[in-house]
Amino acid sequence: MRRAELGDLGAGCSALGFGCAPVMGRVGRKASLAALGAAYDAGVSFFDTARSYGYGEAEGLLGEFLQGRREQVVVSTKFGIVPARVSALKRAVKPVARAVLEVAPGLRRVVRGRLQAQSWGGQFGVAAMRESVEASLRALRTEYVDLLWMHEPTLGVLERGELMEALEALVAQGKVRGFGVSGEADVVEAALGMGVKAVQFGCGVFAPEVRLAEGVVAVGNHPFGGAAGVVRCREMLAAVAGDERTPEVLREKLREGGDALLADVVLNVVAGGSGVQVVVASMMRVEHVRANVAAMERSRFEAEEIGWLRAAMGDLQEGA
Repeated sequence: MRRAELGDLGAGCSALGFGCAPVMGRVGRKASLAALGAAYDAGVSFFDTARSYGYGEAEGLLGEFLQGRREQVVVSTKFGIVPARVSALKRAVKPVARAVLEVAPGLRRVVRGRLQAQSWGGQFGVAAMRESVEASLRALRTEYVDLLWMHEPTLGVLERGELMEALEALVAQGKVRGFGVSGEADVVEAALGMGVKAVQFGCGVFAPEVRLAEGVVAVGNHPFGGAAGVVRCREMLAAVAGDERTPEVLREKLREGGDALLADVVLNVVAGGSGVQVVVASMMRVEHVRANVAAMERSRFEAEEIGWLRAAMGDLQEGA
């Protein structure tokens, strides 16, 4: 597995990270544990979660899974969005809802919107932050987290000196090894301009580019851009494969198709030369874990071919 060094954190980890957003939400306990196990066994050692994921239950399952493995991995979590409380009734119907979404994936956007409406963002007060961190530590069954992210803060939040001082105090206490900002590109760039040394942002083929400074810990998420992004990527790759200007050797590789090819292109276009050290993917099926790991271990593409693909897909994006 390709490795990443996380700056002043003094921690090394896999360049492929496991995103826990679907854990205990659209993906249940059994499937989540299977995906976590497949990822860990394949060498994935960066796990990204949040207080709000899985109705507030994702951290707990990750903490359970990491018992006996904690010192071998890097764990990052987030504060700022408070999860909705799950009633016994909601917990009981979750398996039914997951089954419905499997046969009607078009409903996911509707369900996601309703879930977001049941969560409370903007919880960036010092007391709320401390309470969130303590809850995360209990759920994760650990004495510290490697990275603590402000979860989708506004520009105004970044200017709160008392919050930054409180975060620095957590680092001094050993409860957090480092902290940063997870959000949209404009907020992330503003944070970098204010001296923040760790950022997380959308890093897919269609995501806006973020200008990264040297020495910054950069974590990219959502590389495939969801179902719609996957469809667009497949269309682009078909167009590049059919373009006579594309070198024949590259065209031949692109004709292979399938999930493995898609993972190889997307993950290496995102990670190659972008400054992003860790790419986090929500790979909740074992076959997706295997495809993503293989892409990061042994790409079928040379560096020059990845550069060609990045430029060609960028041209297609601009022309869309």
